[in-house]
Amino acid sequence: MTEARREEAGKRGSIRRTLLLYLGTLSLIGAVLLFLAARSYGRAAADRSYDHLLVASALSIADSVALVDGQWQVDLPYAALDVLAMAPEDRVFYRVATGEGRAITGYGDLPAPPSPPRDGKPSVFDATYRGERTRFVAVSRWIAGPVVQGRVVVQVGQTRIAREALADDVVLRALVAIVVLSLAALGLVWIGVHRALRPLQKLERDLSLREPSDLKPVTGAVPLELDQLVGALNRFMARLSASNETLRAFMADAAHQMRTPLAALRAQAQLALDEEDPDEQRRSLVTIERNASHMSRLLNQLLSDASAIHRSQLQQFETVDLAELLHQALYESIPQSGPRPEVRLATTSEPVLIRGDALLLREAIKNLIDNALKHGKSGRARESSDGWDEALQIALTVTDDEAVPMAVLTVADHGPGIAPADAETVFERFARGRDAAAGGAGLGLAIVKRIVDSHGGRIDLSNRVDGGLIVTLRFPRLPA
Repeated sequence: MTEARREEAGKRGSIRRTLLLYLGTLSLIGAVLLFLAARSYGRAAADRSYDHLLVASALSIADSVALVDGQWQVDLPYAALDVLAMAPEDRVFYRVATGEGRAITGYGDLPAPPSPPRDGKPSVFDATYRGERTRFVAVSRWIAGPVVQGRVVVQVGQTRIAREALADDVVLRALVAIVVLSLAALGLVWIGVHRALRPLQKLERDLSLREPSDLKPVTGAVPLELDQLVGALNRFMARLSASNETLRAFMADAAHQMRTPLAALRAQAQLALDEEDPDEQRRSLVTIERNASHMSRLLNQLLSDASAIHRSQLQQFETVDLAELLHQALYESIPQSGPRPEVRLATTSEPVLIRGDALLLREAIKNLIDNALKHGKSGRARESSDGWDEALQIALTVTDDEAVPMAVLTVADHGPGIAPADAETVFERFARGRDAAAGGAGLGLAIVKRIVDSHGGRIDLSNRVDGGLIVTLRFPRLPA
C-alpha cells in the first residue's frame, strides 16, 4: 500500500483498528475491574482470617473474667494474646472494662466502638490508635457472681501490618493471573480480528485478480455477516453485466443499421458526381435527401433508445402529472407549420399523478403519436371539403376498478392495424409489422415497451373494428 493510500485509509478509518481499539479497551477495563475486585477480595479475606483470631482472643479473655465479693478479677490467659503474636510486625492491645466504661485492666485509652456491643455478637471496627491503623473487636458478656452481677466489655486490637501484607500477597498473585489472562485475551482478540477479516481480504484478492469483463457472481463460502454484502455485490455485477450486454447489443445494432444508409448515401453521392445531366443529378440529390432523412430519423431513435436504456436503469423517479406530459408530447410531435392533422383529445380535468421519469414518459408518448401519424392512413392528412380527416384519437382516463388504481392512456389511429402474428414481435428492437409503412426503423414500440416496463406499467395492442390500431398504456396511479 502506497503512502497516499495509507493516509487516505487513515482518514476513512479501519475496521481492524476499530475492532482492536474497542476490544482492547474492553479487555483493559475488564482487567482493571478484576484488579479492583481482587484487591477488595484480598482485603476482605485477610480481615476475615485475622478477625477470627481477634474474636477468639476476646472471647478467651472474657471467659477469664469473674466477679468475686463484688470485685472484678481477671485471670488473663496469655495464650490468647500469643495467637495474635504470630504476626511479629503487629502490636496487640487489649482492655477489660465494666459496662459503664470503667477500665479493669489493659489499655485504658483504647477507642470506644462506634456502637455498644451486644451479648453474643462481637463488634468489629477500625480505628487509629497511637498513630497506626488498628483493627479492634469488642465483646460484651454478662457476669453473675454469688452476690452481685454486672456486664463486662472485652476489647482486643491489632495493627493492620500483617493483614495488609496478606492482602497485598493475594492481590499480587491475582495481578499476575490478570496480566497473563489480559495478554492472552489481547492475543486472542488480535487473532480473532485477523481471522474475522480474512474473508474480506480473500474477497478483495479474488476481485482484484479478475479480468474487467469477468462479472460472474462471487460463489465462494463467506461468513453469515457477509452474505448481504456479497449478495448486493452479485446483484450489482448482474446489473452491470446486463447493462454491458445491452450496450454491446446496442452498439452492434447501431453499427449494422447505420452501415446500409451510409453506404447508400455514398453511392448516390458518387452517382450525382458522375452525372452531367442536371435532371439526373437532381433525382440523385432527392434520393440523397430522402436517405439522409431516413438516417437522421434512425439516428434519433437509436439515441432515444440508448437514453431509455440508461434512464430506465437509473430509475430516478418522482411524482409527475401524466396529463401535463401528454400535452407537452402533443405540442412537440404535431407539426407547427404546414398541414396539421386533427387530433381528438379527451383527458380528465384533474391531474393524473404517477411515479416516473418525466423525460422517459414524454418520449414514450411522442413515439406513440409519431407512429400513429406515420403509420395511420389518415396520418397522411387528406384534404376534403370538411377540412382535415381525423388523424388520431387520444384519451387519458383513470380507473379504480382494479386492485391498484390505474392511469390509462390510449392512442388510436386509422391505419392497417396489426396482424395477430405480429402482436409480440413488434416490441422487439428493429422488428416491424408486415403492413408497416416504409421508412420506419422498428424502434418506436420497443422504446415504449422498455419505458412502460421500467415504470411497472403494461402495454396492450388491439385493432379497431373500423380499421386502425389502439395502443393502451396502464400505469399505477397515485392519489390526487
